[in-house]
Formats: sequence, C-alpha cells, structure tokens
Amino acid sequence: MNTSTRFLVTTALPDRVGILRDVTGALFARGANFTDLRQTVIGGIFTLSAIAEFEAPADPDSLVAAVRAALPERDACVDVRPCAPVARRVPEGTGRSSLSITRLSFGAAPAGERYVASVMGPDRPGRIHEIARIFADAGVNVEDWRHDFSDPERTLTIGIVTVPPSCDVPALQRTLAEALGPTGLATSLRHENIFRATNEVGPIRTLLGDGFAVPRNAK
Repeated sequence: MNTSTRFLVTTALPDRVGILRDVTGALFARGANFTDLRQTVIGGIFTLSAIAEFEAPADPDSLVAAVRAALPERDACVDVRPCAPVARRVPEGTGRSSLSITRLSFGAAPAGERYVASVMGPDRPGRIHEIARIFADAGVNVEDWRHDFSDPERTLTIGIVTVPPSCDVPALQRTLAEALGPTGLATSLRHENIFRATNEVGPIRTLLGDGFAVPRNAK
C-alpha cells in the first residue's frame, strides 16, 4: 500500500452546484486539512486542484474511492497522488490580498520575488503562448495564471509570477510592451507589495508591515 500524509488532489467533471462541498467533505471526513486549493469552471467543466494533508498516513486509492463515492457523476475524473512538502512563502504584512498565493509544487520553490503580471486588450490567437515564451526566456516562473474571455475586446490575462534575482525587471517590462503593445495590448508587471499597496483599501503600514521596502528595479 502506497501511503503518505500529503497529496495533490485533482478533480474534473461537468459543473453543477455542490461539487466543491462533495469533494472537500469526502476528504475532510477522512481527516484532510486543505493547505492550498484552486477551483474554477472552464468551458462548463468544474476543475479543482488542492493540497490535502493528513496527520496519519493515508492511501491514495482509498481517497480516490471516497471522492468518487461522494459524486453522483460516474464519469468524474479524480486523481490523488502523494507529494513531498515544500517551503511556503508567507505574504508580507498582515493585510489580505486577493492574489495572495502559496506555492503548489512537487519540488523546490523557485527563488526570486513575486510580481503581478497582467495583459489587457483585444484577444488574438497566440497571446498566451507569447506571454509564456517571454517569461520562460527570462527565467520567470508562472505560479498562478488566469485568462478571462468574458469581453473579447477587453480580455484580461493576469497572474502571479516569480522573477529570479538575475532578471532585469525594467528590460522584461519593455520586452512585454514591445511584443504585445503593437496589437493593442496593455501590459503591467508590478511587484506584489506595490500591487497590494495600490489595489487594497487600508493604511499602507497595515497592508505591507513595518518591514516593507520597495524591491530592486520595481515599478
């Protein structure tokens, strides 16, 4: 029996009311504590990725069976696999951030500083790939990413990226603007501290903490 205390749980099935309740309830009943979770609906399909931790070792096959038993849909895709602990980054300060994200990874967390990257404007084929290519070429790791197509003329691509210490941030900002600007896309790359300070309501000291400092090359 392959047992562990920490698992990556993924689920996909046609969306309906109550899926998140059913999946989390089945695992909670077996002692799960969720330490990281992403859930969204893409093209009418409910998708979930979560880290579930247990005090005692658990068997992934039995966890899959428990989730399947809680779902009336027989064709639901459910996967549970062990994963090793990784160091988590705790956001600076005590304020909340709508884009405050812990790492979801099987390996060592990439070194660097976190930035909020966004691209706004008319949708066109190849947009997401071009953004991903620029980041990969600069050694930037994409941690969390979303592409909102609700308004084709103002499509928003936004997420959290980790910029390595070796990266020239102003040069990366120029590369994004030069590659995407000619097609009518507005780009932004802001350090998470600056993003939080300019997007959350509240005293700057409360949002960022006493140790806040403007990072290197940040805009």
